[in-house]
Amino acid sequence: MTRLQRIRVAAVVGSLILTMSHGMLSRAVETSTIRKNHPWGRFRPGSWRRIRLVTETFDEQGKLTATSVARTRTTLATVDDAGITLKIEGTVDLAGKQVESGPQVLTQGWHGESTDRTATITDLGDDTVTISGNRIPCRVEQTETQSPGGRIVTKTWYSDRVSPYVLRRESTNYDPASDEAVSQTKVEVVALSRSLRVLRRHRQAAELRVTNTHAGGMTRTTLWSSLEVPGGVVAHESEEFDAEGRLARRSKLDLVGYAGEFVPTPLR
Repeated sequence: MTRLQRIRVAAVVGSLILTMSHGMLSRAVETSTIRKNHPWGRFRPGSWRRIRLVTETFDEQGKLTATSVARTRTTLATVDDAGITLKIEGTVDLAGKQVESGPQVLTQGWHGESTDRTATITDLGDDTVTISGNRIPCRVEQTETQSPGGRIVTKTWYSDRVSPYVLRRESTNYDPASDEAVSQTKVEVVALSRSLRVLRRHRQAAELRVTNTHAGGMTRTTLWSSLEVPGGVVAHESEEFDAEGRLARRSKLDLVGYAGEFVPTPLR
């Protein structure tokens, strides 16, 4: 597996973690409230999940050129007032060879920010999100983070009563030199409850649509999330298109195992 392929697998896994991260508004400052609605923070350290990600790559003529299978185990290492730390281990099967991707450690604050970024959080007031014809009251926050890689501005629509709590998120990445937008990601909950077969049983999961656009093309992902599972995401289907609109990659993720113990409320 090439370095680029390793990076791509890591980016897919990382994006799933970031997509499902739940921030709270600055006026909702109780750590216990933040953690109980977070897909990792509501679990005790040591909780884990295993996923299987199958990725197909196509050439410009639409011919399948490669198939890889990534198997990843993510474990909640620590959780505290500052956020969470995850340990990610995995292997990738490519062209008949199995390659270990090497362990990674990801530390993330409660607003989805990495620890090397300073986050500025602004309360934008109340709004509503419409899902399946139902208008759901939300609070809206804007988080702006700065890093050497550029500025990221994220707006989040949050409901403290309706799972999965983060009902919409729009994020824009800006170039560090020109401060022009270079990519945008939009996450929308399209159904609060879908029946999905997970590990030989049917489970109710929220259905989300994720769209990422950038100069090199666009990625569309449908994912399903259950807060009964560490990390939230139980399945996804994704298609990546190049700048000319041709299908470049297609992937399918399945949950293959998990174990987790909820933290009692109130947290101690």
